[in-house]
Amino acid sequence: MTSIPALPPRFREPKGFVWGSLATRDGARLRWGHLPAKEPRAECVMVGGFAECIEKYFETIGDLAARPKRLPARPRPRRFARDASDLARFTEQLTTARRPRLLIGHSMGGATALLCLRRYPGLFDAAILSAPMLGIRTAGLPAALMRYITRLVRTTGLGICYVPGANRWSPDRIPTPERSRVSNDPERCRLQYAWFSADTTLRVGAPTWGWLDTALRLAARTTKKEFLAGIDTPILLASAGVETFLRPEAHRRAAQLLPDCTLVEFPESKHEPFLERDAIRDRWLAAIDRFIAERVSGISPK
Repeated sequence: MTSIPALPPRFREPKGFVWGSLATRDGARLRWGHLPAKEPRAECVMVGGFAECIEKYFETIGDLAARPKRLPARPRPRRFARDASDLARFTEQLTTARRPRLLIGHSMGGATALLCLRRYPGLFDAAILSAPMLGIRTAGLPAALMRYITRLVRTTGLGICYVPGANRWSPDRIPTPERSRVSNDPERCRLQYAWFSADTTLRVGAPTWGWLDTALRLAARTTKKEFLAGIDTPILLASAGVETFLRPEAHRRAAQLLPDCTLVEFPESKHEPFLERDAIRDRWLAAIDRFIAERVSGISPK
């Protein structure tokens, strides 16, 4: 069932928003949305995080588009190399070469973005990564041991099962700033809940063993020194200090190993700076403004 949740206007579909889909090489169709900007300075491709929907980012998409004027439900194991390839193909087919290309990725989308930047150098002129999925918390176990466990569970055919403590999405679990793991903002912390409640087709459950296995292996790959050292693209990286999903120290290490990375830390932010309280979110958007002005605006189109 599809309906529109009762949200304030800024959280709803922006005027002029365009929907589409892209056929992948393996037959899937990727859902995408686009909001044209009046005076664009770059072609932005934004990649969301785990279990997220486009609708959750309507406010952020609208804010980002305005800034150039001022300057089924259970997650399966992911084929991240395919995701990076699809992202590159999407960018080549659906963005123009008239302006610099800017890649924006959050969480799992941030890790996929790094993989894309490494595999397709020169495709993007710069990247903005919000809490990229680099150091996944593993309940106190060494990452290598957790990867062994997740692989063992998958080989026994239980990869489709939820990890301990996780479950299918439920309307009974209403987010609050205190309970939310992603935001301290009383409205933004409920955005995904509102959209999932209104549209059953958007719902995705919590992590499964299969998804966790592939996510841990991607994180192990993207945190290697030789991997990060091979990405020359200018990157702005936001790291949240109140994290229950990731280890912020992994972001600090990545920022040191990446040849051209600016790290911005938000000690009071939960996992999603784009959806945080205005005091945090405005600082993040201001950092993006500076980064674009200093690193993107002067780039000549390819």
